[in-house]
Amino acid sequence: MFRIIEDTVGRHDFLLTPCSADTFRIIYGHTEPHQGCFGNLCNSLKEYGIEPDDIPGSFNIFMHVTVNSEIGKIDVLPPKSKAGDFIVLEAEMDLIVGLTACSAEMSNNYAFKPIGYLIET
Repeated sequence: MFRIIEDTVGRHDFLLTPCSADTFRIIYGHTEPHQGCFGNLCNSLKEYGIEPDDIPGSFNIFMHVTVNSEIGKIDVLPPKSKAGDFIVLEAEMDLIVGLTACSAEMSNNYAFKPIGYLIET
């Protein structure tokens, strides 16, 4: 569907689904509503007729997830990316792409900073 043209980090994730309100309640103990990335994607993709059950697993760019097979545990670690790092993707077909910036504390090393992006046609 797309090709990676250039990638200055080389560490991304396909394991985790986008966090939802339930994820924040169960993992982080949030009692206030927090829609997470899944809620962001649901809201943004609704106008294209894409229902929540149609949203697939995500390509979590710059997310650093490890698997410890000895104890069967997945860890979300601070990203390996640093300021100025980037990835360039080229679509191989027409796509509807939803972008959302992770708001999970551990994934962001407890720092919430804007993430820049550019879409070229």
